[in-house]
Amino acid sequence: MGGEITMLPDDLLMLTDKMSMATSLECRVPLLDHELVELAARMPEEVKIRGGRLKHAMKEAVSDLLPRDILERKKRGFGTPMGAWLKGELAPFVRGLLSDSVVRGRGLLHFPTVQELIASHEAKRIDGTDRLLTLLNLEIWARLYLDGRSADDVTDELKAMLAR
Repeated sequence: MGGEITMLPDDLLMLTDKMSMATSLECRVPLLDHELVELAARMPEEVKIRGGRLKHAMKEAVSDLLPRDILERKKRGFGTPMGAWLKGELAPFVRGLLSDSVVRGRGLLHFPTVQELIASHEAKRIDGTDRLLTLLNLEIWARLYLDGRSADDVTDELKAMLAR
C-alpha cells in the first residue's frame, strides 16, 4: 500500500493548494469535511453504490441541482494547459533550452528531430507536450548532473530565459 495512503494529503491536496494560491484562485475541497466523511463511513455500501453506480447517494442528493449529463459523465482530471503554455508564454524557454547550439553541444539528441517536434507542436499538427517536457527535464537534469552546476545557478539561468 504505502504511497496510496498519503497521495491525497501529501501530493494532490498540497499541489492544488499551492497552484490555486499562486494564481489567486479560491479552491475548496468540500468532500473532505470531517462530518461528511464520518456520515459516508456510517452509510451501508448499498446506499453509496447501487447497480454499479458509484457515489449513488451523493448523486441523488444533488440530482435536483445538477444536470443528469454532469452527474453521469465519466471521471476526468483537471490538467494544466501545459501544451498551450509551451506554444505561448513558455515558447522562449523551450527555444532556449532546446536551441540548436544547446542540443548539438550536448550531443545527446538529433537537432532536426527536436526542431521538427517543436515546430509540429507549435503548428498544432501534434500534441508534443509530453515529449517536450521530457526533453526540457533532460536538459535541466544534464545541467545539474552532467555539467555539475548548482541548482541556484541553473534556476537563475532559467528565470532569465523566462524574463526575456
